[in-house]
Amino acid sequence: MDMLYWDHYYDKYILLNLAMVIALFASLRLFAGLIGGVKPTVELIKKDNPAFGIALAGVILAIALLLSGTIYGSLDTTLLESAETVIFRGVLGVILLAVTRIIFDRITLSRVHIKDEIIKGNVAVAIADTSNVIAAAIIVRAVFVWGKSNSMQGIVALVAGYAVSQLILTFITMAKLRISTARYGDRGIQRQLKNGNIAVSLRFAGQKIGTAFAIAIAASLIATEDFELLPVLGVWFLASLLAIFLLKLISFISERIILFKVDINDEVIGQGNIAVGAVIGIIYVAIGLLLSSVG
Repeated sequence: MDMLYWDHYYDKYILLNLAMVIALFASLRLFAGLIGGVKPTVELIKKDNPAFGIALAGVILAIALLLSGTIYGSLDTTLLESAETVIFRGVLGVILLAVTRIIFDRITLSRVHIKDEIIKGNVAVAIADTSNVIAAAIIVRAVFVWGKSNSMQGIVALVAGYAVSQLILTFITMAKLRISTARYGDRGIQRQLKNGNIAVSLRFAGQKIGTAFAIAIAASLIATEDFELLPVLGVWFLASLLAIFLLKLISFISERIILFKVDINDEVIGQGNIAVGAVIGIIYVAIGLLLSSVG
């Protein structure tokens, strides 16, 4: 056991951070309200609603992801400063997730009433909704790691970084939806989600999460010190677009190799092949994760 070393000076910080995590998980009520003001116990226990369970599970994972970017930060501050950082960033992260969910519901998937579909038990819509909050959490976590200052300038940088990243992610998602509608008409992504096509939702979810990982690469490549905010955001924007391009290119090549001679669109859209949809989704997540690790 001589190889193990632990400085007990940090015990109070760790215990405090864990206490803050437990308190911040109470914010799940906010998301339960956004789902429709229903009682989670009724949906999970009495109705056995799998869609609600998936959506709620996604929120739990999303909150854990964003908190992991700030809870165990620098320990060279006072106990009070550590508590303030955890509380502030945790609350800010939850608010940003809530904003992201509203954008997804009212703008991105405007033809799908997410709340109603989840209450009805539409698993495909729940998977798409879950991918959205997880993607947002990945971006928020990256922004938190990128901007460590809690000064007013640092807060503005955090929110601005999130806004730029969310704008990119929303634009790409909406472009994908419009292209699918123009190409397939009533068989487009939004209609497929409403019809409960899980294969389409798995592919959609993987592409969204993979894109979020690609956008997050900017956080590890761009420095915030001694630079003006607008030029930094401009470089962030360009780096994100380049990473997304690489994601699409490498994922496309991987799809053609792994699913050689497979008519992907027919399998996913026409036949609702969950296996193919899952494989494509995971390809995007895997490539995105690898790209985000470059920095």
